[in-house]
Amino acid sequence: MAARPEPTHHRSRQRASLGCLWAMAVALLCACEAKSSAPSSQARSAQTTPDRLPEEQRPSETATAFGLSLPRGMRLTGQFSDSAYFMGRVELARVVEHLRPHLEAERIEVKPGYTAFENAKLKGDTSDKRLRVGISAEGPGTQVFVQNVTPPPAPRGLSEAEIWRRAGRNPDGTPLDQNQLY
Repeated sequence: MAARPEPTHHRSRQRASLGCLWAMAVALLCACEAKSSAPSSQARSAQTTPDRLPEEQRPSETATAFGLSLPRGMRLTGQFSDSAYFMGRVELARVVEHLRPHLEAERIEVKPGYTAFENAKLKGDTSDKRLRVGISAEGPGTQVFVQNVTPPPAPRGLSEAEIWRRAGRNPDGTPLDQNQLY
């Protein structure tokens, strides 16, 4: 008995499978060539693009609070209208050394693990802005607290009675509201 010929639908499946295998092989070969022709990461980093500044022209990455620049490595962790908190893995002594030349303080308090500049003014600043700067060792790093302690301007053009009334007092010093005795 003669061998039966294979049905034609099996042959068409074999041809389709063989065609898919060839297409995948060609795609892999093209992908390998494309990877080898791509520039290396070192060559890419050496290229400069017109929309990027060179390293020496980039602005400093130091944080600032109320005009006071902090040393590199300090990051803002909290900000309010009159204060800001910074943390960083920078030694306490290095932070103090960085801030001391920038501040003129009425009083400097130094304790182990803590330094404070009280009622400090920024050197070269012509405004009346006053700051309180607290620097403390926190775990492996340092925390810096900067607070704007500038007093509000004194009211002008008010009568003596109006000044007392705004303070909540009568001209003799007694409270306007007797329920507010203290």
